[in-house]
Amino acid sequence: MTAETSAEAGATAPPEEQSPKEVHIHGLVVLPPRQQANGSNGVDSRTSDAVQLPPLRSEEPVASLRGALGEIVGYAHLTKFRLVLEKLCGDDGGAVLGADAAAGGTSAAVVSGRGKKKKADAGVDAHSVVSPYTLKHAVVSVPPSIKTLQDPHLLDTQENSGAGTDEEPVLDEYGDLSLLVGLLDEAGEDSADATDRTTDAKVVLDASTKYAIRLVLERYDLASVRDHIVRVRTLLAGNAPAIKSLILEDHHAHDDAAQASGNLEQENVGPEEGKSENNADAQDSAQNANDKNKEEDKDALAAKAKEEAIALREAMAKQLPKFPPNYDLTQSEATHGGDFTHFYRFACGEEMALLPQQDSKGANNGTNGSTVTDNDWMDEDVGESEGTQSKKKKAKNTKKKAKNNHGNGADNNRNSKNKGANGAAPSASTPTSNPIFSLAETEQLLHSLNNQTIIDLTIRLSGYHSPPPHRRILGDLAYIEAIMPGSATIHITAFSLGFYVNKTNATGFDPTPAAEPYYSHSLLDCLLLKSKSLREAWSIALQASHKRAELLKQAALSEDAFAQLYRPAVSHWWNNHSGTALGSGVAVPAPSSFSSRLDSVTLRPSWLVPLPMLGNKRLDTWRDHSSLHKWNVARSEEELTSTYGMDIRGGGIRDWNEELQAARDMGVETLEQRIERARMIHKVLSDFSDAALQGIHAIFDGYITPMNPNEPARSHVYLHNNIFFSRAVDAGLDTFKIIQGDRAARKSASREAANVGVIHRLDVPGLYTLGTVLVEYLGTRFVCQSVVPGILHGEKAHTLTYGAVEALSELQCDAEMHKVLEESLGEECMVATRSILSKPLSDERMEAIRQFKSTLALPTNAAIEESESQVDAEVKANNVCGPVEMKGILGSDKRKYVLDCTRLTPRDANWVAKANGGTGYWEAAASLLGENSKTSRLIPATLEDDEWTASILRPELVTSYADEKLKQFLLIRQAKEAETSSIVVTNGVSETSSDQDPVPADANEKEKDWVDVETSGKGTTEEAKKEEEEFIQSLRYNVNVFLPYMKSIENANQDAHAQLQKDEEEARQIASYLWNTVLPDVTKELRLANGSVIQIPVDGKSLTEFLHKRGINCRYLGRLADLAKVEEQNDVEAEKVYEKNKKEAKLPRFRMPLCWLELLECEIVARAAKHVLDFYLTDNGGTAAIQPAQTIASFLSAVISTSEETASETELRISASKGDAIDTDDINSLTLFDVGGKGDAVHKPVRGRSEIWSDIEKEIGRRFRYTLSLYNNNAARGRALYAPLLRRICQRSGIRIAAKAYDVGRKCVCGGGSNSGGRLDYSYPIAAVDIIDVLPLVKHAASSGEESFTPCLFNASASPSLHIVLADAKAISDAAHRHLNNGNISIASEYAQEAASLYQRVAESPLHLQIAKCINLLSKCHFYGQDHDMAILSSLKNLAVSVSLGGFDCMETVSAHSQLSDAYFAAGKVKEGMKHVRAVQFLMEFLAGANYSQLSSMYYKVGTQYFECEKLVEALSFYEVAQMKRSDDRMVDGIISSSAAMALAHLGKFNEASSKEKIAYQLYQALLGEDHDRTKISSGSLLQFMRLAMEQGKIAAAQKNKISKEKEANAVAQSIKAEEDRAESSTKKKKKKKKGKATSPEDVSENIPEKTLQAV
Repeated sequence: MTAETSAEAGATAPPEEQSPKEVHIHGLVVLPPRQQANGSNGVDSRTSDAVQLPPLRSEEPVASLRGALGEIVGYAHLTKFRLVLEKLCGDDGGAVLGADAAAGGTSAAVVSGRGKKKKADAGVDAHSVVSPYTLKHAVVSVPPSIKTLQDPHLLDTQENSGAGTDEEPVLDEYGDLSLLVGLLDEAGEDSADATDRTTDAKVVLDASTKYAIRLVLERYDLASVRDHIVRVRTLLAGNAPAIKSLILEDHHAHDDAAQASGNLEQENVGPEEGKSENNADAQDSAQNANDKNKEEDKDALAAKAKEEAIALREAMAKQLPKFPPNYDLTQSEATHGGDFTHFYRFACGEEMALLPQQDSKGANNGTNGSTVTDNDWMDEDVGESEGTQSKKKKAKNTKKKAKNNHGNGADNNRNSKNKGANGAAPSASTPTSNPIFSLAETEQLLHSLNNQTIIDLTIRLSGYHSPPPHRRILGDLAYIEAIMPGSATIHITAFSLGFYVNKTNATGFDPTPAAEPYYSHSLLDCLLLKSKSLREAWSIALQASHKRAELLKQAALSEDAFAQLYRPAVSHWWNNHSGTALGSGVAVPAPSSFSSRLDSVTLRPSWLVPLPMLGNKRLDTWRDHSSLHKWNVARSEEELTSTYGMDIRGGGIRDWNEELQAARDMGVETLEQRIERARMIHKVLSDFSDAALQGIHAIFDGYITPMNPNEPARSHVYLHNNIFFSRAVDAGLDTFKIIQGDRAARKSASREAANVGVIHRLDVPGLYTLGTVLVEYLGTRFVCQSVVPGILHGEKAHTLTYGAVEALSELQCDAEMHKVLEESLGEECMVATRSILSKPLSDERMEAIRQFKSTLALPTNAAIEESESQVDAEVKANNVCGPVEMKGILGSDKRKYVLDCTRLTPRDANWVAKANGGTGYWEAAASLLGENSKTSRLIPATLEDDEWTASILRPELVTSYADEKLKQFLLIRQAKEAETSSIVVTNGVSETSSDQDPVPADANEKEKDWVDVETSGKGTTEEAKKEEEEFIQSLRYNVNVFLPYMKSIENANQDAHAQLQKDEEEARQIASYLWNTVLPDVTKELRLANGSVIQIPVDGKSLTEFLHKRGINCRYLGRLADLAKVEEQNDVEAEKVYEKNKKEAKLPRFRMPLCWLELLECEIVARAAKHVLDFYLTDNGGTAAIQPAQTIASFLSAVISTSEETASETELRISASKGDAIDTDDINSLTLFDVGGKGDAVHKPVRGRSEIWSDIEKEIGRRFRYTLSLYNNNAARGRALYAPLLRRICQRSGIRIAAKAYDVGRKCVCGGGSNSGGRLDYSYPIAAVDIIDVLPLVKHAASSGEESFTPCLFNASASPSLHIVLADAKAISDAAHRHLNNGNISIASEYAQEAASLYQRVAESPLHLQIAKCINLLSKCHFYGQDHDMAILSSLKNLAVSVSLGGFDCMETVSAHSQLSDAYFAAGKVKEGMKHVRAVQFLMEFLAGANYSQLSSMYYKVGTQYFECEKLVEALSFYEVAQMKRSDDRMVDGIISSSAAMALAHLGKFNEASSKEKIAYQLYQALLGEDHDRTKISSGSLLQFMRLAMEQGKIAAAQKNKISKEKEANAVAQSIKAEEDRAESSTKKKKKKKKGKATSPEDVSENIPEKTLQAV
């Protein structure tokens, strides 16, 4: 049974065998190192410092125990030790764990017991930080394996240890605890204690009184000393141990509580059951009463349901985010304006956190108006919406209370919490009780704690190392120099028993022990005993590490899977990922140079790198970057001692080919064997790609000498770490090949890698391929392959069985090799076997090769052999299954290898000149262009290009064409069968009259007729079978058609020539099928995208995958763009016709998405720009690649701009920037430029914008035969996608830029030709200092799916998601999809989980493309099954895996955000769902532009959520944005207009509502007609809105009339009152004058009325 058939059976058959019971070991402890007791040879009996272990399985690896000890205080600094099993006898067994050890801590009694020793220094007590078990009385042993050199009998004793021997059993570092299980079983048989117990699922063994694990120190050698130094460096670089116990504090309490609750439930079962039985009659009567009252309670239930619905709506309304009135919902500055400062916040849906920052910029957004400083850059995560001011007031009041009641712990805790809510980070030295930290607080506190764990201590090998001979024979292994935090230097001597301080100083060398040597088996303890400053720093580091662990634990409990990725993405604390991976057993040293934290959470490095912070200041791009690069001796030592992927300590260089082929030859009989085989293949290929990338690094750094240094550099090949490296260039005519030219060689290398991957996925027994990886770096492409066995040891070590190596040699065709290829490539890949001349090259090509070889002085015998075989070769022909240049080699290991498999499908006839047999479609399209047009100048007139010889059809297209042929064949055969059956029926039944029964004339005649029928049927079956065989053979295609430099076979074999003509015609038919059917169908499919299930791609990567799945090569992007232009023009014409006659004209419902042409042109420009940039970097011997930042910055600035600035415009812009902009002097101050003597090595002047765009347009015309209409064109400036274009170029070229604001889509400065070379030119908007790094691009032949060249870090894993060769997992995954489609959700969920488990067992990591697909399928199962909680959890995991694999801005992440939002909405968690919907909106608009077809639907979806919660203003805002976004379905436009009209109507704006509804009515009328229900409903709504608007207008007019009349009446009353006041005033004045004559001034006041005085 094959692996595939067994997988299919395993996907449905249940397991037959029961898995064995798990064995769990409880009560196991690790005892500290032995000590010499009281100066004697005995062993210290104090065991209170034992480390208690959690329950372990018998399969637990011993290596994991060693890793766990590396995280415990007091054990983390130990590296040279072994673990042995120590039997506990007598009363010692029960006293292993004291009170302190039960808590996991180091016994204070033991530490204080050694206090009699003289203290090293004052200050921090040395015994509080120094382990007491590594000092003078520590027992150091010889490794047991070394002892076997003296006595071979010890080997048997060691193997049989524990079986009646006196030797202590040693736990094998590469084994598990199975040995302990056997010993416990033996001890259990002899013991009367019944502590062990067995259940149905597992066996529990108690080791607390029987055995313990003892840590035994061993002696050092030089290699282990170096390993120990590395470990100490790691601990001091931010990885101080954080835990004191491997047992959780509440572990036992939790178990006891669970057991108690379980017992309580069991106790309550009986009474409840009895009570239910006794009250059965009462329940029946109550049920009857309830039935009678049902009708009476209907109204009450309805009212209650209504109240619950209202409460639910109010609760949902409270969860919805509240946006300020003038807030830009589209984030236009971030999506289109080039402001990438907060890109990752928007991409994660955390835009609400930026609202306080919007206030600080002066935006009127309705919030509290607080400003944000550099110290509270993330404070908005806490106080981001309503109630922020009240929280601050409460915080101030709480602080006042805390001052008055500073003895009250509760008040202090509230004070700390309110302080955190205000945005200030809690103090690193004052932990709070049960704190709940925000994101800002977590990051700031984590940054503070990380700084405390990093100790400024330099440990390196001394300048006196290595020891001289007279000291080496005294036992010295190494001399170490340690520079303490106080700058004091300590010299250490390392010998086999440990470390001690020697007498060496700055004046001389003296390795003898100092007066106080401070000996310890551990280097760290030795230094701690000596240095007071180190003790203080280490004590602080231990405390900070413990707090950091607690902080990360609390963050992990409060954060979901995605939030743990989001926090590093938006954090600017660049060193916050150090020390956080100890939980996985891998220590992460604090970085001594800047490295993006994104790289710690994503496998694929991001193109956009957030700017870090130093202290409380965010770094400026060009002034402060160097401040992050710290002085680090370890980094320089690693650089000097790097082996670039070679494991020199492993005993030899790895034989990659043997490992790979041996893994492929592993057994596949059982599932476990197939899993192990797939795991080994995956691991070897992953390690191979990592080693290949390191080798490329070494080649570029010049560390590897080529194997052929005397030949030109383009012909250089390298051998490093058993990997063969060569450049993908045309090295000349000495080897047999069809293509020529560097472009064709690059494409051919990529095709070969893809075909190797196809053969790898076929997994055909007996056919082997090499490990193949392509690496592209700074414009140069390298091919990295494993070595064929024997190929480097001469021709006698290997045999060429297929093809030819030398250009003038004959093609070999071994029968056995041909049979293997026929069974694999022929049957699986449908490659036809055809006759080819043994010397297939044309005479002209052969003559050119001879002339080329004549200059190389070939040996005479080679020329003689060539001339002797030349005569016979002219008429000899061979049958070949595969490309003619393919080679089959029988290696020295007797395996059959396939090399240079460049084609598995025919060459594309559309890219062959018509004169050479092509279709001629491109020539016909070019003839329609004008001779003087811009298009004709950019597009070449012919297809004579070396690169197109490597252009082949995609296998998906060939499969699609075969399916079409199969349909036609079945239809024809069905018609023939119908015709045949009618003839048989007519001949087999006699004709009778209509009134008689059809009776045969004679029995014998009847039998004869049936025999004739059977005979004719048999002949028909044989004929049909023959037709089927012929048809199947016709589906095999010749891959050697339309090849240049090939000799005609017409004279040698007429039949073969005729077959070749048929094959070429078939290839033309496939190419015509692509041109005339597939490309137009894709265009039509996209027009109907909104009405179908497909999703339009959002970026270049998803666009490439979309086309490849349909069999379309990316060289047809230009043709698709032309078709898209035609469709857009048809839409314009249709709208013009409709505008002229709206009553009779009909509009098509669907429009061509504008985003399709925009995406196509963006990808066209990105691909062409990548090739142009590669040419710039490799020009002039790669001078620009030495310092590529200037070239890349100028190039990117030109691409994302519309024109170039003038000198005056540049001066005005720099003066307006207030000194923040970078000018030419700033750039040239970064490096030395006035040297080199203007030689070839001096950097040439960069090119200007016009030259760059001219080269890009020429490359577009040549590569895509297309002329741009959106870029470099002022007429269509608004549709150019500059931000997505910048992202795509960076991704395809491995460029990383700083996340800041770039002025895209405007004028630029490139500095083209402004100097004579050498100087760095100023460029804008992207400067040379904005380029963070340039990464290598890796393409693995065994990559999974559509993985192509992906950026990788040199110091990280280079393996993308490789294909997993496990048919079982694929069969189960396919079965899960089938069950989900059929509605079997539970079965589909189980199968998805099982497939993911199998994939993870192979990949040994959850981060794999196939695992991501399984998790995605699982989340769909939970969602469709209405299991909301599980749907949310699985969707969160799906999002986290998608981000880790593809980054925060990939198509998979967009889909995961959308799926998660649906799960949140279904569960009623509107706030969380809205966050992810907003992330989808941002990513769609950023990646695909403002015209993306699904944006309107997404904004409408959000508006509907607000409308249902009666948030009408916010709903109307989203509806308005949805209307601004162009939808490709006019019905959607009508629905959005109707919804906006309804929202306006609820707001009482009936006039505006009628206008919106009128738009919807007109659309419905044009699309559906007057008689459609939707049109009638819209008409009724329109009439109602118009009537309400008229009534509202009348009421408004009446109100206005009333107000005007009131104003007139008031005016008249005021005028009358004014006249009366004037008259009264004049009367009073006359009276005053009269009275003034008779009354004195003193008496005037007495005569004034009281009211008048009050008025005055």
